[in-house]
Amino acid sequence: MLCFINGATYLNYKNIKTLDGNDKCEKHVESMGMRQVMFEMVTHSEEEFGVTGLAAAFLKDKDFGKSHSLKHCPHLILYRNGRPIVYDGDNLHLRFNREDIGHWISSNLKSHVEHLSDETFEHLTQASTGSTTGDWMIWLHKSACSDLTAVWEALASRLKYSKVVGEVDITLNPKTAERFSLTECQSILLFRHGKRYTYTGDAFDVHALANFAEVSYKNFEYKIVKPPLSPFDEKVEQLTNWLKTSEYGLITLIAVSSLLFSGILFLVCQESQQMANTAEKKDK
Repeated sequence: MLCFINGATYLNYKNIKTLDGNDKCEKHVESMGMRQVMFEMVTHSEEEFGVTGLAAAFLKDKDFGKSHSLKHCPHLILYRNGRPIVYDGDNLHLRFNREDIGHWISSNLKSHVEHLSDETFEHLTQASTGSTTGDWMIWLHKSACSDLTAVWEALASRLKYSKVVGEVDITLNPKTAERFSLTECQSILLFRHGKRYTYTGDAFDVHALANFAEVSYKNFEYKIVKPPLSPFDEKVEQLTNWLKTSEYGLITLIAVSSLLFSGILFLVCQESQQMANTAEKKDK
């Protein structure tokens, strides 16, 4: 596996030079002269690509690849402010094009992923109103889940002219998880024209996810996106759930019902008494 690391982020990954190698990947790296080309690109990065502060390192750790949902080798990864993006161009074991990779680096110095929260989700996506801001492909995940970041960043780069690619940490944004009844460690949802499509495929590479976003979503079942609950509706739902699940819920419900019934009965009796008093005054 190969890594390009941009700027000060390199210091956070300096230990990768000491990791054990993968013989198969190492043969690809050496036979195609990748190591020499990478360091030449780093040396001339400012004059050739307008990129400053670029450093190169070689990571030969299979576990790192697995943790980033990368199954094959070698891979080229660019780190920007701690966010990795994997190169999804031609297979590196077949072609190592310096010009293509240089363009890829300069085009991806900034992330193309939109980070959403409970507060911004509906406002930005307009998911329930027909997605007038465009189609949204969103990765919703818990903080401790397998890291799909490098692949997701590459997907956002590939789809930047046709889809908006977003991300939500549902550990930090539980209302969004509750809204879409998310219980899995991670979910990938496509929001299109007021409909929600859930990706259930086995492959999590850039090609498979892009194909789902653009074509194969039509083969998946969809659900109509309901508007988010208003603050009042949220309180009512919370009270309803508490009444259903709490051991005091039934007692509370009976007590409240009794109070309401007593209040209504009191008002009816009071009204009857007033009507009787009025009729008595007229008779006099």
